Amino acid sequence: MKRLVVSIMILVFIAALSTASVIAIKKSNEHLFRLIHDTEQAYLSGGDTRSSLDELEDYWQDYYLLMTYITAEPTMSDMSRAVKKLPALYKAGSDDFLAELKSIGDWAQLLYDTQFPDLSSVF
Repeated sequence: MKRLVVSIMILVFIAALSTASVIAIKKSNEHLFRLIHDTEQAYLSGGDTRSSLDELEDYWQDYYLLMTYITAEPTMSDMSRAVKKLPALYKAGSDDFLAELKSIGDWAQLLYDTQFPDLSSVF
């Protein structure tokens, strides 16, 4: 009977940890998507893109730290490279600036999708 209780407690702990990580990814992604959108809109409208970009870069440090605890995806290194390229692309006035912003959002969505618990990934 004790083994059954311990097994159930372990399963509940695993389920709670999985749920907490998915919620953390979702909230972090929502904030990242908002910053990406704000930066894109500032760039397109000729607004203060530099401050939006600085805010995105500052948030990236927190986002990266959290995601490296939750996921071991190689996508994180691709996203980091893209974020690091943004200031140079903006300074050069490159059209790739918007493409890099979009790719960061796409990778963030991919991270969420791959970390979402699914029965097919268990069995």
